[in-house]
Amino acid sequence: MNNCISVQSVQTNDESFARALSITEQRETEIDQLMDKCHAETTTYPDAIASISEELTNANELAYACFHLGAFAESQRSKHKLLYKLLGE
Repeated sequence: MNNCISVQSVQTNDESFARALSITEQRETEIDQLMDKCHAETTTYPDAIASISEELTNANELAYACFHLGAFAESQRSKHKLLYKLLGE
């Protein structure tokens, strides 16, 4: 088992989350497409993460995907809560 972790600091003028994780624009687009595909092919958030993790190459890509899938899942939950309130449930 590997018990060490390497942290890499990269200076960039692009302040996006992906670039902060050293993910290029091209790879970001690829990961976004993978997220759409995995979300459509699975029924739960953990299943979507498990599915996309097989296509990713490092922990930063997984962190990026988890952040975005989690944000999407939370937005869906918030929409459902609002809908339930509007319907009086």
